[in-house]
Amino acid sequence: MGLKIRALKMLTPSKELAGQHYTYEDIAVRHGEPVRNALIEFIVSGPVVVFAVEGVSAIENVRKLCGATEPLKSAPGTIRGDYAHHTFAATKPLGLAVRNLIHASADANDAERELALWFTSADYQTYRTNDQNEHFLN
Repeated sequence: MGLKIRALKMLTPSKELAGQHYTYEDIAVRHGEPVRNALIEFIVSGPVVVFAVEGVSAIENVRKLCGATEPLKSAPGTIRGDYAHHTFAATKPLGLAVRNLIHASADANDAERELALWFTSADYQTYRTNDQNEHFLN
């Protein structure tokens, strides 16, 4: 069936939460400490909307909807392809993070870790979508 949002909220993350999200081991080791610092500064600069999505191949499908990490390489019709315009080449010399508008977990391990940072069990809703109701399944 399709994707469904199980949890959703808007908040301005603290630097501590941002640092836990953008781990040193992941971001700084792969891309350098300045990139990690720029990502943290960007994500704490204002409110973000966080959501947990469930469904068949949810991670892969959400990543497809988001588009490539660098907006320049994102296909039209994706969130980054249609609504973001920064490039690595333009932002790196300025010490800025690419404003790619959306983050999606890379894999199931990242999703488990990241969801635990942003949500508690009380944040999740259980419901059936119309396509999950019996009259749509017959």
